[in-house]
Amino acid sequence: MDAPAPATAAAEAPVLAPAVTAVVNARFCAPEATAFAVAKTISSTGRDFTVTDAAGAAVMQVEAEVFAFLKKSLLLDASRRPVLAMQDSPVLGGARWEVFRGDSTSRRNPLFTVVKPSSFQIRTKIYIFLAGNASEEAPDFVIRGSYHDGACTVSPGNSDAAIAQITRRNTAQLLGFGRNIYTARINPGIDQAFVIALTVILDEMH
Repeated sequence: MDAPAPATAAAEAPVLAPAVTAVVNARFCAPEATAFAVAKTISSTGRDFTVTDAAGAAVMQVEAEVFAFLKKSLLLDASRRPVLAMQDSPVLGGARWEVFRGDSTSRRNPLFTVVKPSSFQIRTKIYIFLAGNASEEAPDFVIRGSYHDGACTVSPGNSDAAIAQITRRNTAQLLGFGRNIYTARINPGIDQAFVIALTVILDEMH
């Protein structure tokens, strides 16, 4: 009788699921890499966005509040349920955005804060502090790169390893007016709603 063939290394090694980083909700963490187009839509505020997947289907929507004292936008899921609210800070207008769960900006539902530490930047560096990081001494995530050159990455605060990439192109040459279209490429296990919110805030800050 022939001896059984030795097991291959591939057969012995289990397939591990990617580590999940759920900032908003684990339901937005896919086991595979994903990419979304985040495009400004023509609206009364000029600050609304439609988020589409690789097949062109709308999966999220961003709607800006009209006639608000502070800039405020809602991220809605495909069923138009509020996922999170983004609001400009009254103290550092445009340089600090606070993000809350659902459609309320109540201090009882904070998720994270996005801070642009300097108004003049040659290279983009934006800090993200999660709700539990009250001291804000060290960021939990950092956006790095060059917004004006159209490419930024999102990394953990203690690492340069990218968990998502945000690229931008402008349609001015094609349509005769400026309209930013972003592509958010997101690693497996990373919260898609979190990265989409960062994309919108990145646009607002610039």
